[in-house]
Amino acid sequence: MSDPGHTGLPIALPSADERAFALLAEEGLGDLFHLRQHHACCLVDRYAAALTVAIAIRLDLPRQLEMPRPLARLIEACHFVPTFAPALHWLLEMLVQQGAVQRGADGYLCCATLRVPDLDAIRTAGLAVDPSYEPAYALLDEAAALYPRVAWGEVTAERALFLRVRLWQAYFSNANGYYALGNYVAARAAAQRLVEAGGGPVLEVGAGLGSASEALFETLASTQALGLVERYLLTEPVPFFRRRAEAAIRERWPQLPVHAAPLDIDNAPWASSTPTRREAYALVWGVNVFHLARDLDAALVTARQALRPGGWLVVGEGFRPRPLEAVAAELPFRLLPGYADVVLDTQRRPTPGFLTAAAWQAALERTGFEGVRLLPAVERLQRHYDGFLAGAACGRRPAA
Repeated sequence: MSDPGHTGLPIALPSADERAFALLAEEGLGDLFHLRQHHACCLVDRYAAALTVAIAIRLDLPRQLEMPRPLARLIEACHFVPTFAPALHWLLEMLVQQGAVQRGADGYLCCATLRVPDLDAIRTAGLAVDPSYEPAYALLDEAAALYPRVAWGEVTAERALFLRVRLWQAYFSNANGYYALGNYVAARAAAQRLVEAGGGPVLEVGAGLGSASEALFETLASTQALGLVERYLLTEPVPFFRRRAEAAIRERWPQLPVHAAPLDIDNAPWASSTPTRREAYALVWGVNVFHLARDLDAALVTARQALRPGGWLVVGEGFRPRPLEAVAAELPFRLLPGYADVVLDTQRRPTPGFLTAAAWQAALERTGFEGVRLLPAVERLQRHYDGFLAGAACGRRPAA
């Protein structure tokens, strides 16, 4: 948008490279990725970045970082609880990316006067672009308010956040345009793979409240391919989420053979949910769940073993632009110990949470999948837009 002054919004909108949208349209995603979506997502990210400055000021980081301090010394100086270390590390890296903090051999050093941007102006602009993004702003606000309380051990993030049932219901919903984007990209990849496999049983891992399931059924229904689902096993370890997801899907899609079961992605071999060899799955998929696996390779191997020969795995994820780059969307989740409690590797998995597109491709190839591809083709897109993208990594269990 060349002339943001005529938008009527309180701040300028971010520019975009039209070549990126042309590539996305080639892959059949032009209705999902467009200029309005780009502006809305960028403004959410800008809001999260502004919140990190506000959090840093509330935690007294500018004063504590008048001299260089490594992470451990900073925790001691601020009297933070040790379990806050992963969230603090992410926060500091976000400030490094904004040029407010320097990272050196002696630790972190504040190198600029921190001033909180106009949060109201950013939020107003974002909601003017797309009002459906309101749950994303609400979750960011709730999590940002918790950072100091979690840092000083007053509350645990899991209890404080997961008691906000309505907050999560609104956020993990296809009515929330910010979250729905990943659901529909992954659903299109999954629908294409199910058609290619000729249909069959489907296993969804980590279904949450069922928004990804609904995105898949909508996608299949739009191409008259819903009959390819012979059996749908919706799995989710949280009982409340699982019950709500199953009830919502049965109400909207009563004709589908949907069953629900508990499954923890880290509990191999998914024995309580995996059918017999004769009934092995044509499709295993999950959205924003595989990055939570403590041992990622083990989870991918388990997924491959649950597939029939020639069956497909579809992993819907947010792709980290660069291996060690902090991502604004992680602000709420970095508070959760389960998000950071994963097996890391300097080459394969250098950070918890989101992986780069290249890391996902390598992980699927390393764990025995063939025909691995990414939707969208991130290596082409990054020439024109290297920001956060919702996508899917797909791999097939070899037929032999």
